[in-house]
Amino acid sequence: MIGLTLLCSAAAAWLWIGPADPVRGRLDQSASRRRRRARPWLRWAALGFAGLTVVVGAALIAGPAAAAVAFAVLIALGAAGRLFALGRRTRREHAIRAEVAQACSVIANQVRVGRIPAEALTLAAADAPVLAVTARVHRNGGDVVAALLEEAQQPGCAGLRDLARAWQVGTRTGAPMAELLDQVAHALRSDQSVERTVAAELAGPRATGRVMAALPLCGIGLGYLLGGDPLGFLVGGPFGWACLVLGAILAACGVLWIEWLARQVGRPM
Repeated sequence: MIGLTLLCSAAAAWLWIGPADPVRGRLDQSASRRRRRARPWLRWAALGFAGLTVVVGAALIAGPAAAAVAFAVLIALGAAGRLFALGRRTRREHAIRAEVAQACSVIANQVRVGRIPAEALTLAAADAPVLAVTARVHRNGGDVVAALLEEAQQPGCAGLRDLARAWQVGTRTGAPMAELLDQVAHALRSDQSVERTVAAELAGPRATGRVMAALPLCGIGLGYLLGGDPLGFLVGGPFGWACLVLGAILAACGVLWIEWLARQVGRPM
């Protein structure tokens, strides 16, 4: 039972955090994208199964008190894992947006020195994986604008929509492509500057929420200083078990709610 519990926990942790997802990982074919979109359901199912296995295993091995402690610990670990995953996703999306802005600048510079836009796109894609799919579509005779708009639906790639519009205007009207792309790159960098400012302003509330979530631990220490036995109460009977589990749930919900609010405010326009 212990081995099964550890195995399920490890599998759930791997599914929740997942393997490294570099920039090139988002350039898979549409079938792979569908699998990635379906993957969160698999992760939730694995987490639920592993959590149930841990709690039931603890109850069978050490009794209901151990099950309550295991449940509370799982709630805390789940909240911490969720925060880690959200932070990693945010950093990845920021990196992608910076890459899109840099790619626009590279294409603009290549066009400015006399290269045709299609050739500039191919050269830029060599150093910018975010353009790899579009460059491949172009080599196969496809529509560059449609490919850019398709890629713009991926997380962090919204700037490709502006690149597609500039490309369409430049190719249809003959407007200077370099100037259009410079304007797109400048606008994207301005948006990134605003995002960094907002993220810095939101760092305080996020930290406050996480500190507040740790206050129950301080309360336990204060209880011992006053001569009580908080842990004995929490593991000594049904009322203590209920307080332990409910406290863990409320603390986790509070932290995740604050993080959700911060992400709504910091979400790019």
